[in-house]
Amino acid sequence: MFEKSATFAVVLAILAASGCASYPAGDPALDDARLSLDAARRNPQVAIYAPAELDQAAATLRQADELAASGGRYNDAHQLALLASQRAAAAQDVARLRSEQAALVAQRTATDARIRADVTQQQAAIAQLQAAEAQRQAEDAQRLAAVAPAAYDYRRRQGEALYEAPITSVRAVVGPPEQRCWVERQVVDTRSAGINVPGAVVGGVVGGILGHQIGSGRGRDVATGIGAATGAVVGANVGRDAPGTVYTQDVQRCANVSTAARLDYWDVTYNFRGYEHRVQTTSPPGATVLVNEQGEPRV
Repeated sequence: MFEKSATFAVVLAILAASGCASYPAGDPALDDARLSLDAARRNPQVAIYAPAELDQAAATLRQADELAASGGRYNDAHQLALLASQRAAAAQDVARLRSEQAALVAQRTATDARIRADVTQQQAAIAQLQAAEAQRQAEDAQRLAAVAPAAYDYRRRQGEALYEAPITSVRAVVGPPEQRCWVERQVVDTRSAGINVPGAVVGGVVGGILGHQIGSGRGRDVATGIGAATGAVVGANVGRDAPGTVYTQDVQRCANVSTAARLDYWDVTYNFRGYEHRVQTTSPPGATVLVNEQGEPRV
């Protein structure tokens, strides 16, 4: 009877020790998970293309922190921290792939819009507006994919020594100006002219559009000029012997419009051990930047 009681007491002690073990301080898995989640949050791609994956990683890290704070099982909290790191890294990978796909789709849309442009003046103006907007979206997506920090891991390596390097210059990079086009009505009076001026204008525009679709590079510019000149000559002689008239026509106008300053990223230059380095950040830097032995930035 005494032996059974002793055995039962030992079993209870083992269960109590395994179920109520406290979480040791300074688990590196939790620190790595926080760094991974912070890097994902600073990536502008993740906020746009992978917000659900980012929320899932944050929720997993919260579970690990709550379990560690409440004195739960060490292995359970440790595994949750590892899972949070994996999900934060996966959010960056998913965001990068979706960003590249968006850039390809936008570029294809811009190309299709240019192909669908008709030679008539009004239809060509509408198609050019659509192509310009699609091209702007493609450039924004490509620029975002180019400057995003997902291509390099800035996290500190285990046992790596860090140093403070002074920042020597900071340059804020903004997006380019945009072009806006519109179509307006213009009154044309041919009663006092011997040459068909409207015909020359319309012929030049149509000839230029057709010429622009021939060749590429310098050859396209030459073809555009020849097409515009030929169209103007033909249009000027159309209806030359007809009596003068007064009419209206659609004319396309374009102008560069300055957009509000939209910061894309900060181009930072810093000096470390006599060598100049550069890094691009999505937030304004301070007076120094943390680097490793080779001068590579670290967070």
